[in-house]
Order: sequence, then C-alpha cells, then structure tokens
Amino acid sequence: MSTYTITLASGQFTCDGATSILDAALAQGAAVPFSCQRGECGACRAVVTAGRHERITPPNERSYVTADDELLICQCRAASDLTLRFPHWQAPPQPMQRREATVLSRAPLTAEVTRLVIEVRGDAAFTWQAGQHVRFLLEDGSHRPFSIANVPAAAGPAQLEFHIRRMPGGGFTERILPRLMPGDTLALEGPQGACVWPADGWPADIEHLVLLATGTGYAGIHPILMEALRDPRFKRVTLYWGGRTEDDCYAGPLLNALQGKGAGFAWHAVLSETPAAQAAAPGHVQDAALAADHDWARTVVYACGNPAMVRAARERLGAAGLARDRFHAEAFLPSQDAAAAGAPAAPAHPWERVGSHFTLDGILEARRRSRDAVREIAALMRPGMTTREAVNAADAHLRQMGSSHNWHPTYIRFGPDSQSPAVQPTDFQRRLREEDVFVVDIGPVWDGYEGDYGDTFVLGADADRERCAEAARQVFERTREDWLQGLTGAALYDRAEAHARQHGCELVREIPGHRVADFPHALYGKHQLAQADFVPADGIWVLEIQVRDRALPIGAFYEDVLLRDTLAEADRLTT
Repeated sequence: MSTYTITLASGQFTCDGATSILDAALAQGAAVPFSCQRGECGACRAVVTAGRHERITPPNERSYVTADDELLICQCRAASDLTLRFPHWQAPPQPMQRREATVLSRAPLTAEVTRLVIEVRGDAAFTWQAGQHVRFLLEDGSHRPFSIANVPAAAGPAQLEFHIRRMPGGGFTERILPRLMPGDTLALEGPQGACVWPADGWPADIEHLVLLATGTGYAGIHPILMEALRDPRFKRVTLYWGGRTEDDCYAGPLLNALQGKGAGFAWHAVLSETPAAQAAAPGHVQDAALAADHDWARTVVYACGNPAMVRAARERLGAAGLARDRFHAEAFLPSQDAAAAGAPAAPAHPWERVGSHFTLDGILEARRRSRDAVREIAALMRPGMTTREAVNAADAHLRQMGSSHNWHPTYIRFGPDSQSPAVQPTDFQRRLREEDVFVVDIGPVWDGYEGDYGDTFVLGADADRERCAEAARQVFERTREDWLQGLTGAALYDRAEAHARQHGCELVREIPGHRVADFPHALYGKHQLAQADFVPADGIWVLEIQVRDRALPIGAFYEDVLLRDTLAEADRLTT
C-alpha cells in the first residue's frame, strides 16, 4: 500500500491512502482542527495547494459543502502527497514549559505597582513571543498569570520582567510578592497567549498600529510597542494608556523619550480622575482612539487590560472600519482572592484540559455573541420557509456577525422535529407553519473560541408549545442549581430527568452535554458531561436539555455554558 506525505504549515505526517487524513493525523499526534467527524460541520476543511485526494463516502444532504479547492480531512483519503492549509485555524503555539526561576530584583514602579525581574533556570532554552504571559504556580495549587513586559532576548539566559499591581487581600500580591528577595525561587508555567507579534510582521497594506492598555495591561503592550518601533513598514504607532492619575502611567518618562522616534510614535494618557485630563480627552482609551484620525482600514490594534475595555474596543473599532482579524486582545480578570488572573485554574480533571491561550473571558465573550446570534436568527424565521432555507439563512447571519466558521453544524428544527436530538434525521423540506414551535441550535467560532447556545421559540399563542419551550429552560436552570450544590456531571442528568417529569415532559437522554474551549476542544478530548464522575469546572461545560412532551408531538431544547454566576458575568461584560 502506498504511503503519502501530508504537509501542513505546522509540520508533516504520513497517510496510507486508505484511512482518512484526519485519522492518520490523530494517530501520529499532528494537531489539526476537527469536530463532528461526520463531514457536517466543516471544522476540518482544508485548502488543497498541491496533490490529489479521494472522498471515502459520498456526501449527503447534511454534508458540509466545500469550495472547489477544499476537502474535508475527516471524509477524504490521500491519493498522492498533499499540501494543505487551514485558512480558519492556526496550530496551537508551542507547549507550555514548567520551569523554576530565580528572583533577580524587585522594585516599586509606583506605590501600587511592582517591577519583578526573574531568570528562568535550566539548560533548555525558554523562548517566548512578544505579547505572551506566564503563570506563577503557588504552593496551594493555584496560579497567577502575568504578562511578560520585556521583548525576547536574542541570546543568553531568559530574563523575564513583570509589572504587578497590588490587589487588596491578594494572596500573591500582598502575601508573597512583598517578601520576595533576590535569589528566591519561583515556579512558573508558560509561555501562554496568542496575542502576539507575528514572526514575519504584518502585511504591507497595514501602515498604522494602535495600542490600547488599561493599568498594568501596559506590561503586555510594551513588547508589542518595541517590536513595532523596529518595523520600518509602520508609518504611525499610537498608544492610548488608561488610568486614574498620571502616576498610573508609570512608564511615562520612557514613552516621552520614544515619542517621534521610528514609526512616528505618539502616546496619550487617558485619565479618569484628573479634571484637566477629563476636559481634554474622552474618558476611555477606545473613545480617545476613535476621536483621533486613524485610518482603520489600514490599521492593526492590540488591546490589553480589563475585559470591559477589550469588549467595547472590539465592537466600536469594528464599527468604525477595523477588520475583525486585525484586533488582537488579552483580557485579564480578578481571581477569587483578588490577585490578577487571566486564565482559569489548572484543570482538576484530565477531561478539562484547554489550550495554552485559553481564557475564561474568551468563552464568556463567545457565549454573549452566541446568545445574541440565536435571538437574531430566530427573528429571521418566517412561516413557509423550509428547514434548509432556515439553516442557510442562519449560517449567513453568523458570518455577517463575525463568526469565522462553525465547530458543529447549525441545527434548526421545525414542528415535530423539535422532539428529536439534532443528530437524528431532520426533514430539510419541512416548512415552518404560522403556528409552530422551532429550535435554533448554533455552534459558531468567535475569534478562536467555541460558542454554543440553543433555545426554543413559538409562533402563535399555543399554550402547550409555550409550556414545553419554557420547560426546557426551567429544567436547565434547576439542573444548574443542582450543579452549584456539588453534583457530578452524571448525577446532573438524573436530576434533569426528574425535573422534566414535573413539567409533563420526558428528558431525551441521547443529548449528553459536552465541552467547549478554544477551538477545537476535540484536540483535548470529546468527553460527555453525562459521563463525568466529577464536579464539572466553571465555564467549560455545556449543559444540554432536550425534552419531549409526554402527551403531544412537540419538544423543546435549551443549552448554555455552565457558569456559577451568570448575572455577575453578564454585568461584568457590559460595564
């Protein structure tokens, strides 16, 4: 049997010409995007730049339709050496390294911000990219991520600089950091983060760089700034740094010295507690940037700081003409003890692994956008349209909203099909009636994070359909409350079954719940919530509730990410 070489941007693997390209990749540990493995979602589509391939099974009405130069690696085998690329996905960055480091110095930058410099130990090189961060590992098993504030050195031991703000009651910033002395040892893990400077720089059509920072978010922005000032392609580089007073912009003297040097650099302090500054400039960094005369069509933006700023900047600059793929961000959240944190705690169970650039804020933003999308798609549904027309309209709307692709197929089910799980056959020619029930279930990918949300809607005023739709939502919420009491994933579905009966429905157990993460979570495992014999972690599991009325031919579906405080998370993202 022939052996063929499959070449990707991230490396090579071989295929025997009989098994699927996806199976060969997974068997050899090659990182590739995939999800459903049925040829329906399009997550594993690849552009063929050289070579020949054959489809293993013929497509059907549920199959993802590829472009002329594309293939689905889960449905095709190689017929020659192949060169493929994934336009919608990049291979994960280098694996994190667990290392020890020696404290070199600790000094105040302001009364509230400390500059910490460490040197990574070991013979193996510790390499990172401008814009990445590491996690300090603490003795209690927790961790604290901080941006690396210096540019990678060309040679010599890796010295890392951090700017760390004191957080009242912070386990690291108040109890550990003030006691660190030169020679002390810290454990760390990294590098992490995808908000980085590209190795080959930016394309020639990008002439301007806008940097947005709040507080010590400047630490993550500074290496990007220094890389940009060395790039002759940039005509203009502008930094907007938000804080309360001038003291919060602790690198002001350095920035003043850099102004006007290389790439036409300028910076602006955007202050909230100085009356003169309030009168002279808008109150937020994104407002200040929008008030300037930036050519957003020829600009790339990096943002680092609080999630509210990142979200507002993404939306407002996009509306002003900034391309979505030219907005790069790192958002940091306060941890439970008020120390700085940008990623969830280390997974308590192997099923809960995530990628090195994963942040909870990324999932929360994907959730918000998915919930908005479902409501907007439901408003597009019109009596008389077929299921196929509805799915096509939904996918087109997701692309308009900025989704790069779907990690699972879009499912829309009308009338009697609302009783069945999405994986069951759907009548794509079924038409939506004037009085009807329908389900919208989407799985879009937003800026590299998987969204997953579904809900049931009713046309007309039928009390039974309304009751059934509300039953799915109520069963979800009551089951979520059971999770908050410490139930395992497996126990949750037993509880959900009991809750469904109280609403005159039965739970469809074929819908087992699943993971979400940075796309594709399938690289970390395709585990089911209903099989988890442990208490699921916050923010990375989707609870799916499919109910079927016990007397009438109607059903309903509701799904969402399990979060411990959904109201607080919603408030945090909108303030």
